[in-house]
Amino acid sequence: MLAVVGHCFSAFLFFEGGKGVATGFGVLLVMMPIPALIAIVIWLGAAKGLKISSISSLIGLVAFIIASYVLYPEVPGIGSHAPIWIIAFIISYKHIPNIMRLFNKEEAKV
Repeated sequence: MLAVVGHCFSAFLFFEGGKGVATGFGVLLVMMPIPALIAIVIWLGAAKGLKISSISSLIGLVAFIIASYVLYPEVPGIGSHAPIWIIAFIISYKHIPNIMRLFNKEEAKV
C-alpha cells in the first residue's frame, strides 16, 4: 500500500507523481495473483475496445475488486479487503482529471 502512496505522492516530486496503476498492479499481483491476472485480461480487452487508457485502467481496477471478493472472501494473511480499497481509492483519486475529461469528451484516445 505504501509503495502506491510513495509513487503517487512522491516527496522528491513535491508530492506529485504518477497515477499508480502499474505500481498498484504490481502490489496487487503479489497480494492476489489470480484476481490480478483476471484484471489485466479485462484491462487489455477494455484498452483494445475503448482505446482510452484511463477508463481501461479503472475498469481493470473494478474487475480486480470483484474478482478478489469472489475468489478470496477473506484475504489470506490480512483478513480484510481494506488495503485493496485504499489502493483503489488512491488510483481513482489520481484519475479524477481523466474522469472530468471523459465527461467533457476531451479525453484522448491511445
